[in-house]
Amino acid sequence: MPVLRALIRGPRLLAYLVAGLWHVRRLSRLDEPARLERVRAWLGGAYAVLGVRLQIEGSRYLDELPPGGSLWLPNHISWLDIPLLGGVRGGTVFLAKSEIRGWPVIGRLARLAGTEFIERGRGSEAAGEAIERGLRHGRQMVVFAEGTTTDGHVVRRFHARLLEPALRLERPVVPIALRYFDAEGRRTTAPAFIGNESLWPSLWRVLSSRGIEARIDVLEPIRPGPADTRSGIARRAHHAVAMRVASPEHELPSHETNAR
Repeated sequence: MPVLRALIRGPRLLAYLVAGLWHVRRLSRLDEPARLERVRAWLGGAYAVLGVRLQIEGSRYLDELPPGGSLWLPNHISWLDIPLLGGVRGGTVFLAKSEIRGWPVIGRLARLAGTEFIERGRGSEAAGEAIERGLRHGRQMVVFAEGTTTDGHVVRRFHARLLEPALRLERPVVPIALRYFDAEGRRTTAPAFIGNESLWPSLWRVLSSRGIEARIDVLEPIRPGPADTRSGIARRAHHAVAMRVASPEHELPSHETNAR
């Protein structure tokens, strides 16, 4: 059965990527709001093609954000985090290595979606500049502040220096907790993409899974004030995310749920 599931979902995913090529050809002709919404919709449809169900709690916090940019701080488990988060709101932007700019389909979509590319070797300085550009353009900047992926059971320390642009511009910082569950409601590491593992084993586990449920918990935003420091905000955001990640596995979102 796992092989059969993968053989069914694999061609669907390939067809979805091919459809992405068609979107790429049209996106450059659209104005910015329409372009960002098309990218959001395309990313937002990817998890269903992969056989993943999605639950979102706390989306009201995003609705209540003031106009302008915000900094999202999720924990990081998998490549799957990106289409899941990118499909939540239009204008959501990620940081990416400059090499991705040249990838077929994904690279072009990323460019048209406003992705900020970082040149290899420039480290946190380039990341800070990219985050500030995105915030000044009113983007929702997604920053994986752990600097690496985990298996989803722990949350590593958030690197505070990446929060400096939000602090300087007084933009909201939004902690976000990501968790993955199997068909029986138990925490699963199937989508995890850690260490030196290549993309394909992780993708195979997702395609062949009997059912993965992704849960996104948008937590209460932190609004930087004059007395705040980037280290203090990083600790507060990390604590909020870590507490939710450590919550009981059987806990289900009680409201504001979006399942597809």
